[in-house]
Amino acid sequence: MEIDDLFLDLSSKCAEPLCWAYGLLRYRVVAPLAPNQFANYDNTIVEIAYRCLIVVGAVLAAASIVVPVALILLAVASKVLRAIGFALQKNHYTHIRGLAPEKELQNGVHVMTWNVCGIGGGMPYDHGGVVDWRLRLDPIVEKILAEDPDVLVLQEIYDTALAEALIARLQEHYAHFFAHLGANVLGSVGGCMVLSKCAVHRFTNTSFTNNRWTLNRTFATLEVKARPEDSQPCARLIGTHLIHDDNAARMVQMNQIVESLRNAPALPTLLMGDLNLERDVAEQGGILTPYFENGYQGTEPTRTNQMLKQWNEDLVDPGDVIDYISLYRAHGPAVSLQNTHLVRAFDETFNTRTALSDHHGLAARLVW
Repeated sequence: MEIDDLFLDLSSKCAEPLCWAYGLLRYRVVAPLAPNQFANYDNTIVEIAYRCLIVVGAVLAAASIVVPVALILLAVASKVLRAIGFALQKNHYTHIRGLAPEKELQNGVHVMTWNVCGIGGGMPYDHGGVVDWRLRLDPIVEKILAEDPDVLVLQEIYDTALAEALIARLQEHYAHFFAHLGANVLGSVGGCMVLSKCAVHRFTNTSFTNNRWTLNRTFATLEVKARPEDSQPCARLIGTHLIHDDNAARMVQMNQIVESLRNAPALPTLLMGDLNLERDVAEQGGILTPYFENGYQGTEPTRTNQMLKQWNEDLVDPGDVIDYISLYRAHGPAVSLQNTHLVRAFDETFNTRTALSDHHGLAARLVW
């Protein structure tokens, strides 16, 4: 474990009791009371009893001196350790060497992107309509291993504990992990994580210029080599998660990515991630058109609100296409995307217990 990763992991462990308590009180006790939703018990009486125990336990804890003081100390320790961890980062990211050997590419590179709603403190309930990531971790890992991409870009890895869990589960399958992108002591990190089986020629992580202090979104640029002994890269993969609910801000962020490519060496280049741009809305998806060719042309949404609607009945938007694997037009006419397809995270029942995320993954093969 890298020294910066160690401090960030310790920070996460200190914050865990607070996140657990917040998740129980803010979400678990007020989730829709139905036996087939979220993490509820199948027996409604048992579920009500469990929620009563949560409330009683919280009242007793608040009435004592030890518990509130302990939580305050843990919160302070978490922030201090987090600040140290980010200060120790080199080049604004944490690199962890996996146990797998670097792969030699034979016929292009197989890529995948996926927003897994990896938020702590119960927030997956009202952000995606899904349960805590710990209850989804095993099937998420199984889905990744089944697709078996050479390069994987994940979004919404906001919980450091999730990043550590993914590294532990996938370290025998991947050679390189780039985690904790978008350092932010008081607010939220960028949430992207990049995994590579390929040899790395260069990796950079760049913060967007229009970030707010509450959220440090970035774009990660990974140049991979076809063989470990090669001196030059064969492809470039850019992973990102653009800001939501602000199309003007997204345009600024897209322009920053494009500007980074204008003087870059010509390479087959992909843009991957949750771009929060609705593909079929001209003033949003059209932002990409001059520069990128979209790989996914299907009509099925890549993101749904149907699970979230079970948390918030006022939602009416059924979903949209906002996740992308897109080919940069300017770097190589002899380059193509093949077999772009959904990696399904939910089915037509929109079961809040079994859904892996509110986003499907996307996978494709870049061939040159």
